Amino acid sequence: MNIAPYQHCVCRTYCNTLDLCDGETCFAEQGKKVKLVPRAGEEVVAVVLDGCVFTDNRPKCDGLFLWAGGNRKAAILVELKGAGALPHAFEQLAYVKKNRPEYRQLLDSLNRLPGSRAVEKAFIVSNGMLSKPKKETLENRFGIRVAEVLHCEAATPVPDLRRYL
Repeated sequence: MNIAPYQHCVCRTYCNTLDLCDGETCFAEQGKKVKLVPRAGEEVVAVVLDGCVFTDNRPKCDGLFLWAGGNRKAAILVELKGAGALPHAFEQLAYVKKNRPEYRQLLDSLNRLPGSRAVEKAFIVSNGMLSKPKKETLENRFGIRVAEVLHCEAATPVPDLRRYL
């Protein structure tokens, strides 16, 4: 997957210099982790957005998984967030999806691969949870669908987004 000029923001198996990367297909921050483990014939690229693709002070989420398998593709925005800041996570995800040309550029690079257009998804990984009505209220307020708010703490299994594709 060619994602120039952001190749320096891709997580690697070894020698990662990006704090958010925990291996090639895992993001981790303050005890919260999320991964996207590809199956045979699939490709995953984990791109650090906060502090690498985006270096300004405007809202931004943490990372992006670009996934391709068969003729299907997905662009998956990820925000790792503490329990008390979940509304801010919705704002960050919505801002990236709606206002960041760099995100559009990465999405376009994924869509240049053969197959159908990429599905766009957003996930929040947190040690806090939201009720369904509160989640819907935040989605309506910020104009973004969040596929799931996944629970993760240092002592729990790392959620794998592969199951949501």
